[in-house]
Amino acid sequence: MPDDSRLSVITPTTNPDTPPLVGALPRTPFAFIWHYMRGGFRGHVVLMMALIATSSAVDTGQSYVLGQLVNTLAHTAGSSVNPVAWFAALCATWLTGYLFTHAYSTFTNYTQMTMRARIHDELFAYLLGHAPRYFLDQASGALAHKIRVAAQSSVTVIDYVGSNLAKFAVLFVVTGLIIARNAPDLIWLSMAFLIGFTALSAFMAQRLRGYAKASSIASSEQTARMSDTVANWDVVRGFAAADFERRTLRPFSDRESAAFIDLRLAATKMRLVLHTLSFGFLAWLAWNAFSAARTGTITVGAFTMLVTLFMLVAGQIRTFGDQLFVYFEHLGLLSDALDTVLAPHEIVDVPGAVTLQVTRGAIDIHDLNFAYADGTTVFADFNLHIAAGERIGLVGPSGAGKSTFIKLLRRQFPLRTGRILIDGQDVAGVTWDSLHHSFAEVPQSPGMFHRSVRDNIAYSRPDASEAEIVAAAKMAHCHEFISVRPTGYDSVVGEKGMKLSGGERQRVAIARAFLKNAPVLLLDEATSSLDSEAEHLIQDALLALMRGRTVIAIAHRLSTIMHMDRILVLDGGKIVEQGRHEDLRRAGGVYAKLWQHQAGGFI
Repeated sequence: MPDDSRLSVITPTTNPDTPPLVGALPRTPFAFIWHYMRGGFRGHVVLMMALIATSSAVDTGQSYVLGQLVNTLAHTAGSSVNPVAWFAALCATWLTGYLFTHAYSTFTNYTQMTMRARIHDELFAYLLGHAPRYFLDQASGALAHKIRVAAQSSVTVIDYVGSNLAKFAVLFVVTGLIIARNAPDLIWLSMAFLIGFTALSAFMAQRLRGYAKASSIASSEQTARMSDTVANWDVVRGFAAADFERRTLRPFSDRESAAFIDLRLAATKMRLVLHTLSFGFLAWLAWNAFSAARTGTITVGAFTMLVTLFMLVAGQIRTFGDQLFVYFEHLGLLSDALDTVLAPHEIVDVPGAVTLQVTRGAIDIHDLNFAYADGTTVFADFNLHIAAGERIGLVGPSGAGKSTFIKLLRRQFPLRTGRILIDGQDVAGVTWDSLHHSFAEVPQSPGMFHRSVRDNIAYSRPDASEAEIVAAAKMAHCHEFISVRPTGYDSVVGEKGMKLSGGERQRVAIARAFLKNAPVLLLDEATSSLDSEAEHLIQDALLALMRGRTVIAIAHRLSTIMHMDRILVLDGGKIVEQGRHEDLRRAGGVYAKLWQHQAGGFI
């Protein structure tokens, strides 16, 4: 049994009470967009609409000023108005329109960049809240791509709804007033056409949403496939499989290309129909204005005003149809991204979850039942008590449940029934972050970021000083190989730590655990990648790391756990033997046979 005199209160240095960056987010596109507008960007969007509406009003007013200028020039002799005044007014509308358009563009760029950054941050935070099972079913490259797509599509949809609709509304209202005053016979037919055209555009563009979503899915699959290949470049090179990977990528590229072509063809058909209708509408209006001018019903200036106005409206109608296509395309992309990234979290903190307070590190497991999603039972009515500060070794064949046991302690999978308690606190009722703050883990294949050695060691305690980082590295016997590198602790380890050997990666992981100083230590084949010399160096460091902590160590090489307080032999999710090394070896059971095989040189 452990020596309780070694125990002391160990408090994680990283604050476990830090609130999560983001909670649940709406999964439907419009609710998602409204969430951000309501959360600080509503005023920005209103100002964007005001700027573009003013710009549109000024642009539309140019036709009226131009018509008055033409009338004044045509009747200069009898007119009391100086044509220079109308010319100056025309120049003023040009300048004013430019200024408002520039102000809109500048402010829109600022708003979009700010909103996009916030969406990136919150989607990224939500993504990291998913349980391990979610990431097992998703490609990391595709997930990163979907976050970027969701952010960009959100600001594009907002720009369309908040800006273009305001611009078109002002244009149609001002145009209607001008036509009603100068060509009242055309007003009702013109308004009917504009309403019908808008409805037809919306209907046709809505049908593109399915094409856009299919294109997004195909693009994500292609990106995921390429990311998977690039992430395993060493395997590809080791098997001389570059040509094979290129061939297997081709079907993904073909599907992406076909989906994109389908989308663009559908968009082209829509544009052809809408542009033909807008051309016919423009020709009809221009002919009516031309006929009225010939008969003297309207002045030359009014004719000029109406024709330039009709050209402006026709151009905006074409733009409206094109941008409506872009709108529904991005709506489809956003919908697909939100469906994936904002899938409900499998593991969430219960209402009123408290911070786990670990003062001793005692672990109790009562009537634990767990099975994988495919129905395979791992633990059935499993019970175990681990005393505070006790060092436990787990051994057993592959599939016995050793690694799953570690994952359940960290609440990475939901239990069917049963309870896991740490210092009397049910892990189901504590915050997930505080639970993880209480563990330090050295896995068999430690994760490494494409960052410096310093950043990788300090990941467990970002606020650690340089002296503390170096001290942890020395205790894990990392300092020697780090200090001989030209850039020392600033040396970048490469993607997944590929610039380090397996043993060096494992020692960095051990240094990370030293620095974290957590009350419960989990070791999963912590010395499996070390050669004999490195393993000898690390054993003393691990013994120091274990002191005063509850330790659970999974081991294949039994020599690494022979000094544990207790060794558990698992098989089929059950404890078939337990005891100290010497007792188990003399008992002549499963453990003794494993020891005999290894001592005899079989492993």
